[in-house]
Amino acid sequence: MNIRLIVRLNAGVVLAIGVALLVPLGISLLYGDGSWESFLVPAAAMIAAGAAGIRFTSRPGRGREIVSNRDIYFSVTLAWVLAAMLGGIPYLMQGTFTNPLDSTFEGMSGFTTTGATLLSHIQAQTPSILFWRSMTQWLGGVGIVVLFVAVAPALGTEASRLLGAEVSGLTGTRLTPRIGDTARSLIFIYLAISAACTLALLGAGMPLYDAVVHTFATVATGGFSPKSASIGFYHSLPIEAVLIFFMTASGISFSLYYVLYTRRRPDALLSREVVVYLGTMAGATILVWGLLVYGGTYGPDWGRALRDSAFTVSSIMTTTGFVTADFDKWGGAAKFILVLLMFVGGCAGSTAGGIKVIRIMIVVRTNLQEIFHMVHPRAVTPLTIGGRTIPERVRVATLGLFAAWISVFALATVLLAFQPNLSMVSAATAVAATLNVVGPGLGQVGAAENFTAVDPFGRGVLTVCMLFGRLELFTALALISPAFWRKA
Repeated sequence: MNIRLIVRLNAGVVLAIGVALLVPLGISLLYGDGSWESFLVPAAAMIAAGAAGIRFTSRPGRGREIVSNRDIYFSVTLAWVLAAMLGGIPYLMQGTFTNPLDSTFEGMSGFTTTGATLLSHIQAQTPSILFWRSMTQWLGGVGIVVLFVAVAPALGTEASRLLGAEVSGLTGTRLTPRIGDTARSLIFIYLAISAACTLALLGAGMPLYDAVVHTFATVATGGFSPKSASIGFYHSLPIEAVLIFFMTASGISFSLYYVLYTRRRPDALLSREVVVYLGTMAGATILVWGLLVYGGTYGPDWGRALRDSAFTVSSIMTTTGFVTADFDKWGGAAKFILVLLMFVGGCAGSTAGGIKVIRIMIVVRTNLQEIFHMVHPRAVTPLTIGGRTIPERVRVATLGLFAAWISVFALATVLLAFQPNLSMVSAATAVAATLNVVGPGLGQVGAAENFTAVDPFGRGVLTVCMLFGRLELFTALALISPAFWRKA
């Protein structure tokens, strides 16, 4: 492997996190909350280390260098691990957590936009710590690696593979001919949606600090809130409506927004995947609402039942994880639907987690196609979705990813089940919530709870699940494959 290149790329990540820490440092000074040292010291150290790493590993004037797939996969995975560990340092210095495992868990949950937390009393934390906590999700939403490529596209055309390993889904990674322009286009769209969300929340009556912090978590589909009761704290229909809209919008591929903006093609948002995505969300909302009404969970208040079902379904399917109601008290059928939605997730190329709608469509269409071939064995039926033929390579890769996803879920659930005081439902949904980067699960890790019920070993397992889910398994799994370390 090209160690010098890997060091240089990750030095850029360290530098970016150090610079980012200056923002909550300013918030701490503005609020006078006494947390400024928790940001100043690590920021100075990271900026110095990152700048030195870039300086001593640069190759000015030597032309383009060869980058292998191993370099790409190792760099991307290491970047997320570094981000989680370094992002957790302010929590340690502030005393929010007392050991590196817990701070790394919170940091990984932030940068991977998962939203699972170990904090019991969120509002007891300082404003700057909570600001940083949500800001990690905003940074992680578009991707630390994408941000670095946008600022310093040092690899030329080889950067497209680095971006391809980072941007999730089956959509193409290039919106423009140059990879640096592609990354900058993604960031511009991200900033525009973030600004619109903040203004909308302000208009809905949310204070400025709360609006910015919730925007970080909404556009990144992360779910961290500075309130222990999450969005339920506000008891506001306008705020919930704004968040439903922007959570749903953030679950749609950013490439479609680019096409909409540059080519003035509104039909881009009517792609088959988006239609299925919105249809699934609407259908699940109606179904959950019907189950709540039928089960008498809300009594005669059908309007409140519809309001909570719409918010919860959009929050879970987009893998955001905001909460307005304790859905752990809902009936078994309604909770089962929510768990299924965790695995579905949003559209490819969005900030949402999960397996992704397009992949679920490919799996379903493949199954239907195989049943058809049993009846008509000589028929030639290419796999098409929305008029687009899916290549055999993509179909096989999708089926492989689906199988790997279920396998990792099963293995991690078994590992968590060894903890005697953790129920099976809690163990399984804790894995589902972290592997699909959702946040809250059921039972002891439910909507009104946190992850403190999970022991240290389990927290380590879930931290790995968050990393695997953010990298969509194969990028991270490649590192534990014997073939990865075998010399060519």
